[in-house]
Amino acid sequence: MPAFSWLALFFGAFYFVYGAYLPFWSLWLEGIGVSAEAIGMLLGAGMAIRFAGNLMVMGRIKGAAQLLPVTRLLCLLSLLAFLGFYLSHQLWWLVALTLVANFIYPTLMPMGEALATRMVLQTQLDYGKVRLCGSAAFILASTLVGALITDWGSQWVLHIMVLGLGLMLLLSWLPLRPAPQDVKGERAHASLRDTLKSAAVRRFLLVTALLQGSHAAYYGFSAIHWKAAGYSGTTIGYLWALGVVAEIAMFAADKRYFSRFGAQRLFLIGAIGCLLRWGLLGATTEFGVLLFAQLLHGVTFCISHLGAVRFMTRGLAPEQLIPTQALYAALSLGITVAALMTLSGLLFEPLGGGIFFIMALVVLPVFVLRLKPEHPSSA
Repeated sequence: MPAFSWLALFFGAFYFVYGAYLPFWSLWLEGIGVSAEAIGMLLGAGMAIRFAGNLMVMGRIKGAAQLLPVTRLLCLLSLLAFLGFYLSHQLWWLVALTLVANFIYPTLMPMGEALATRMVLQTQLDYGKVRLCGSAAFILASTLVGALITDWGSQWVLHIMVLGLGLMLLLSWLPLRPAPQDVKGERAHASLRDTLKSAAVRRFLLVTALLQGSHAAYYGFSAIHWKAAGYSGTTIGYLWALGVVAEIAMFAADKRYFSRFGAQRLFLIGAIGCLLRWGLLGATTEFGVLLFAQLLHGVTFCISHLGAVRFMTRGLAPEQLIPTQALYAALSLGITVAALMTLSGLLFEPLGGGIFFIMALVVLPVFVLRLKPEHPSSA
């Protein structure tokens, strides 16, 4: 199967599951009787263990040929892990299974990104277009699950996730052509430690950690916050879907309108969007404002993520791609979000929507940080 089709299906399956998990997992936990503080702890612990999972799994990949077999194994283990949530709702079991599931399942995100960036190098893949297939699947899942939990209850969050994980496992076994392989003349992959010695990589990780970490309150508590304001699960699903519609538009426009922009400019645009979006979400739950704030997801997440892709594909040597991808997933999308999500859980009851103002403060250093690219094209 051609790389574009394979990756479109894989991203579609992964983000379909993620579209059920990210907006609604907190509601599933609330539905089985878990307190807000415990939800924050579970979500934070899950995000934190991603740090270890991403580093341990991605760090052991020594060549591009290993990407596909490891992806298939992770799909199987992810399905088994989430099936475990049917067995018990005791807090100790939820903690243990949260750690296991989040060690395995989220690692599929950097694996998919590593496969995609490898195909960018091998086939000049249009990353934006293939990635928007995942965003479309996210919309489908968030809309579907929002409607299901309104009519049938929050237990449908887990049901849809398990169905999606089964589909992803089947799709992962389709043949990928061309197979991932190292670029001719490419040196041996750098270690994580050697990669971290690069000043450019360290600065990149700090900037992306602040931008992506600021989404922690949104990921963990927007659904609960909006539900408390009187919005139904269906409406919450639509709000999340609207954010991803904006994301799709940005991914679709990437090659035509944003390809001339380097990582630095994209990160600054993302930071401006974060200040505006988190300020609005902290100030009000008025529906019109929520609609506008959700459209800004295309800036706060998508433009920031495109900046990361731009830096990795234009500013790094090929042998640095996989370790930098692992560090980006572990630090920027993992441990930083985990810490800020745990903080959000502790502050949500006393502050409510005020936790979004804290997220706005997080992105301020991005305006004074400057990347130190190893190649001018990533500036």
